[in-house]
Amino acid sequence: MTPRLKLILVSALTCAALVPAVPSAHAARKMEVAVQDDNTFVIQLPRPGYRAKGLKLATQMNVSWIRANVPWNYVTLKYAKKKKQPKKIVYNWTGYDALIRDAAKRGIQVQLALSGPAPAWATGNHKQGVDRVKAGYFKVFARAAAEHFKGRVARYSIWNEPNFRGWISPIKKSPKIYRALYLAGYGAIKKADPAAKVLIAETSPYDIKHGKNATAPLKWLRAVTCAKANYKRAHKCATLKADGYAHHPYDFRHSPTYKYPGKDNVTLATLGRLTSALAKLKKAKLLTTPSGGVPQLYLTEYGYFSHGKYRLSRSKQGSYLVKAFTMAQKNPHVKQMLQYLFVQPKPPFAAFDTSIATRAAKPTTAFKKLAAWAKKAAKAGRIAVATTPLPKK
Repeated sequence: MTPRLKLILVSALTCAALVPAVPSAHAARKMEVAVQDDNTFVIQLPRPGYRAKGLKLATQMNVSWIRANVPWNYVTLKYAKKKKQPKKIVYNWTGYDALIRDAAKRGIQVQLALSGPAPAWATGNHKQGVDRVKAGYFKVFARAAAEHFKGRVARYSIWNEPNFRGWISPIKKSPKIYRALYLAGYGAIKKADPAAKVLIAETSPYDIKHGKNATAPLKWLRAVTCAKANYKRAHKCATLKADGYAHHPYDFRHSPTYKYPGKDNVTLATLGRLTSALAKLKKAKLLTTPSGGVPQLYLTEYGYFSHGKYRLSRSKQGSYLVKAFTMAQKNPHVKQMLQYLFVQPKPPFAAFDTSIATRAAKPTTAFKKLAAWAKKAAKAGRIAVATTPLPKK
């Protein structure tokens, strides 16, 4: 998903689980409705004040969680070009602190995806980016984040779309690189804040160009967990633990019910491939929750294009989203479903536009349809609602 990668890279530079064994109907009833729009909620583009506009929209849509990417080189922008890690790093958490504070006033919680691009000292080619990212340095970053946000952020995930070459390269080595990053990040976060939850993967949905641009998520997951094609242990490998599995089940060209081909690809209508894989990995003791169960699913990015080659009319976009959120809510393995983008981005960020509000942060037909669904679902007790604010730092 090169366009979206470019958005995040430009943004950073510019702004210098499955339930155990038997599925539970209760899990589906309380699915979290979430949203992500880093330009609106963190950076406040196109101008200051957009966070408040975005939070107003979030409340109207019964959002209980906001996800935000934390690009490593963005929060270390002052030092990011250095080829040697500074002895003391002063991280810029400003936008995230403000989001957490303002979201808490509405009872909305924030989850952070600690991701790349990495600063120059942490890459194999000593340039800011995603080349052979070093787990030892990532551990320092993850620990700093968990220490800073302790008591205010209850959930983290490690990296973003690591099975796509734009986020970890070279792609053939990405499973090994990611496994090291995950182990380092999980350990650092749990040590700094034992109460925090950590999600694994954040995978993109399908193979692109026969694995040259993206590896199919299940093929990639087997490599990360040291599993054979039949999900049996391939070789001696420690069990990975995760509080949930994060996935992006996009399919921009089809309705939510379309079953995307390829046994290792996973879109919304083929989530059973992923839940089955996770159950098998748990049985093989290759990936489990800390208590030994099967991780639930967190669908941490989803949407349809409102502009560009694959654009839908606002009415069709809204209908597809309602159908998608309904499908997710009825799936007992899904803990969270997230709409990726609220506000229509301006150039140069407009290449990946899955927004459901105008550039002026006004609700579109798509937003109104999804908000109406969420209101009805909340009233019926089928989705989680905003909770008591977390304590301020």
